[in-house]
Amino acid sequence: MKKQDAYKLLAAFMILIMIIVPVAYVMTSPRSDINQETQNPSSGQEKYNPDLWVINQPFYSISDALNMTPVGAISASYADLESMTPQMVQWTKSVLPVNEVDSLYKSNTTKMYYATLPSPKEGVPNFLLLSTMFPEKNDFDYIVLPNTTNILRRQDTGAINILGNPIIYTVNDKTTVDVLTIINSLNKTNTSYDKYQGLLSNVDEAPFQEINSNVTFADQFYMGVKETSGNYERTTVYLNANSSTLKKLNQLKTGSTQKGFAQYSIIRNGNYTVVKIGGPDMFTVLSEESS
Repeated sequence: MKKQDAYKLLAAFMILIMIIVPVAYVMTSPRSDINQETQNPSSGQEKYNPDLWVINQPFYSISDALNMTPVGAISASYADLESMTPQMVQWTKSVLPVNEVDSLYKSNTTKMYYATLPSPKEGVPNFLLLSTMFPEKNDFDYIVLPNTTNILRRQDTGAINILGNPIIYTVNDKTTVDVLTIINSLNKTNTSYDKYQGLLSNVDEAPFQEINSNVTFADQFYMGVKETSGNYERTTVYLNANSSTLKKLNQLKTGSTQKGFAQYSIIRNGNYTVVKIGGPDMFTVLSEESS
C-alpha cells in the first residue's frame, strides 16, 4: 500500500472512531462504575470555563506524549502545527484529521497526538487523543461525571474530555484512569514510551512524527519530518528491518542526487537503521518510498 493511501485510511478511521463509534458504544454498552450516576447537562455554560482547565503537562514531541500514554500503544502520530511552514501544515491536514479535531472543539488545533491502544474486547475502540487549541474553548454540551469536578462526558460523542494542556479525549474509562494516574504520579510510571525508547533515541524532535509497531517490513517504524535551513528533511528509523527492505533502501539511495535530494544517508546503529533524506521540495522528500 502506498504511504499516502495509508494516511488517508488512517484519517478516515480516526474520524470514524472519534466521532461516530463513541456514540454507539456509549448507547449500547452497560454503564461502568465511572459513570453510573448521571447529572443534567450544564445549562448556559460558558464557552470557556477556566475552572475546568486542570491539566498542566505540556507536550513538545511524540516522546512527551508517549510518556502520558498507557502501556501498549500500537501506533501514534504527532503534529505541532505552530512549528510548521504553511506548506507543511497543508500536507499534515491532508494526512491527519486536523480539521475534524478543529470541529470537535470549535477552535483551531495547534498540536495533536493520536495513539491506538489494544482493544479491551473485539469491536470496541481504544485510543488516546491529546490536543491543544487556540483560542481555548469548552464549547460543547457535557455532564460532569459523578464524584469528580472536571471529568466531562460529552453529550455529542459520548466520549470523555478532561481539559487543560493538553486536552485529553478518550472513549475507554480505564484508559482515562490510566492517563490520569501517569500524569499525577510522583514516581516513575510505566508508559508506552518505554516500548519505543530505543527507536526514538535515534532521532531529533520534529513537528511531524509517527511510530508504528504494526508494519510488515520491520518490528518498529518511525518517521519524522521537519524544515531546516530551507530544506525539508525526513527521517525514517527501522528496528530489525527485513532484508528486502534494507535492499530496497540501498537501491533508492543510488542516484539520489539526480532525484533532487541534497541529503541521503543510511546509518546502521545496532538493530536500528536510520535513513535521512533532504531537499528543497517537500513533496519530493515525502514521496520517496520508505518500505
